[in-house]
Amino acid sequence: MASDNESKMSDDYAVDDVSLESILAEFKGSAYINGDKKTPKDLLNDQTERILKEALGGSAPDTLMDSINAAREQESDFEEIEAQDVYEEKPVDAAPVWTDDAYEEKHDEAQIAPIENLHDDRQPSVTEASVDDEGLEPLEDKDSVVMFFDSYRAPQPKTEDEIIKDVEVAIEKELGYVDDPNDGTPLSFGIVERPGIGEEELVADYEDDFYEEPDLKDAMKRFVESYSSISLRVLPAIIITILMIVFTFAAEAGLVMPFGIGHSLFVATGALVIMLLVVMMLCVDIIIRGAGDLVRGAPNVETLILFSCVFSLISAAFTMFRGGVASILPYCAVSAVSVTLAAYGEKLSLRAIVETLKTAVSSSEPYGVQAEYNSELDKSVLKKAYNRTDGFYFNLMHPDVSETAYRYAAPILLACALIMAVLTVVVKGRGEYFLHTLSALLAAAAPFSAMLTFAVPFGIVSRSIRKSGAAIAGWGGVDDMSFTDGTSVTDDDLFPPGTLSFNGVKIYEGVPPQKAIRYTASLIMASGSGLSRIFSEVLRTQKMDAIRVYDFKCYEGGVGARINGEMVMTGSAAFMNLLSIRIPEEMNMRNAVFTAIDNKLVALFAVEYLPVNSVQGALISMLKWRIKLFFTMRDFNITPLMLEQKFRVSLEDIEYVQAKDSYSISDSFSGSRGRMAALLAREGLGPYAEAITGGRLLRSASLVATAVSLVSAALGVVFMFFMFWNGSFLSAKPGNLLIFMLSTLAAVLVVCIYVKCKK
Repeated sequence: MASDNESKMSDDYAVDDVSLESILAEFKGSAYINGDKKTPKDLLNDQTERILKEALGGSAPDTLMDSINAAREQESDFEEIEAQDVYEEKPVDAAPVWTDDAYEEKHDEAQIAPIENLHDDRQPSVTEASVDDEGLEPLEDKDSVVMFFDSYRAPQPKTEDEIIKDVEVAIEKELGYVDDPNDGTPLSFGIVERPGIGEEELVADYEDDFYEEPDLKDAMKRFVESYSSISLRVLPAIIITILMIVFTFAAEAGLVMPFGIGHSLFVATGALVIMLLVVMMLCVDIIIRGAGDLVRGAPNVETLILFSCVFSLISAAFTMFRGGVASILPYCAVSAVSVTLAAYGEKLSLRAIVETLKTAVSSSEPYGVQAEYNSELDKSVLKKAYNRTDGFYFNLMHPDVSETAYRYAAPILLACALIMAVLTVVVKGRGEYFLHTLSALLAAAAPFSAMLTFAVPFGIVSRSIRKSGAAIAGWGGVDDMSFTDGTSVTDDDLFPPGTLSFNGVKIYEGVPPQKAIRYTASLIMASGSGLSRIFSEVLRTQKMDAIRVYDFKCYEGGVGARINGEMVMTGSAAFMNLLSIRIPEEMNMRNAVFTAIDNKLVALFAVEYLPVNSVQGALISMLKWRIKLFFTMRDFNITPLMLEQKFRVSLEDIEYVQAKDSYSISDSFSGSRGRMAALLAREGLGPYAEAITGGRLLRSASLVATAVSLVSAALGVVFMFFMFWNGSFLSAKPGNLLIFMLSTLAAVLVVCIYVKCKK
């Protein structure tokens, strides 16, 4: 279709003199510009550059449409998207039958098949009034046909029976049963080679370090058993530890102790030894792991606790049978608190893991959250992966920040305690105090908070996000989510099912309504955008089949493909204007889908976008945590200006990704294997945001708590060393060390309370 602008574009077309607004104005796009007056200048300039590159093809064309056609043939300026890969993005509500049959125009152009209403049995009205959008006056255009969808809205999530039927259809597609009846060649939307999950790539990912993950349900059962076991044992250990603390403070205060102990320090020491042995037996898991880490040459926090308990027992036995420091109690109570709180931290960690796995297995087809590097953007972006759990268990079992920190700190603390004890004996000549000094230094080196710094925040966060259907894969998942440049947000995230509806459809004269609807729906469904649901429902209610599309391409502002040999372009009003396709001024609306066949405008579909509070809250939550959002939209109507108006959010930390990159990033069936950082049992932006913000909170709280724990261990060792160096044995008694270590534990718990308040 030629326009009046063709004569205005000469060979000496000056690219530098053109702006976005002048281009749109040149092609009768004034209505669109007036709606976008608040668009930032930088965004206008960026769009101008992209439009010039796409529209001009690097040279001055005679007409803009000629340039676009030339660019299509050269395949240099536009990104081709295979239709079959796009359609597999996410199952639509209806499973259309794709056909290659040429459309037979058997119907009278003035007749329109009735469109069933989704909410009641009434038939929608068919009228010759135009779409009343944003205060536009009804048109009196007798040369066109307009039909209204009576409060038509996208369907809500399906029932269980409908989901089972869709699953059966999907299985048939995967087995190759959906074929083209004409030539026997599989349809574009049948069996698809999904990138990133082929057998060759899977082998490549695991050929160096093969790790076979167990079934999540079986793993959950094992963790439930472990949690039940330690829960039964940790309660009596806590009771005995409290008795040991009471005995210690009573003995130091010179009070009469019960059970016939009286004022005898010898008997009190024996009682403390027996109770410490019982506590060690109840918390035997911690003791065994500490010994195992030591044998493997990788001492950890459990090893510190093991040394604290063992040398407290040795020092107590030496005091009882050889004398020397009979006036000072051993540090059995301090060691008992360390091992008991370590077991309690193990209990909290197991409970958090069980809750995480319960959330993970609550959905048969969960969404995985993974960090993936995008070469086009040169950034690592978080994205959702449909029905993926691979790598989740591996990340969940990854050592947390406290384990990693104490793996380096434990050997240093053990060496420092031994060196300081030897220095005190050699320099000060107090050999009889060696075991007592060493046991005190080792007791201070095993802080009470060592195994609580990650377990407590993890438990709080996992319980909180579980309410929304999200689960974080422990510290491994937190690491994956934290070291990214941002997260992708798709059009389905912003406008989930039930938030899109049709205001009406205008069919222009010269094309059968069924043809216009069928072509538009087929092209939209091939794009896999959020509009696919409502268009597929239109086909279902009209008892029409979708048509297979060829040479599918995406552009900024629209999509295009060949259908039955005809070039079909669908997009926004601005996109139509750039194609030199005239949009009547009274119909030049922003939230609408325009369709042109062979450069002739044939239909307009007015779409209503209903924002919901949960999506707005999720966006604000992520932006508060300074999480950069990459808007990877396939729906060409969703623009930054629209987001700002609909959801009242700032665009400061939002990056709008170009169409060619959006299709690859938003593909939930692609992605590398083995690195699921979180699982989402429910759809929507809410669970997605809960997982990401929860991971950020968990990481920051765990780092601070671990740092406090390490500092308290180092300070405890240094303080005890100076006390023994100066001969202040009474100041270094177990009661004072208990008070110091309990105060540092309180500092860690304050951090955990902060997490509780934030969630």
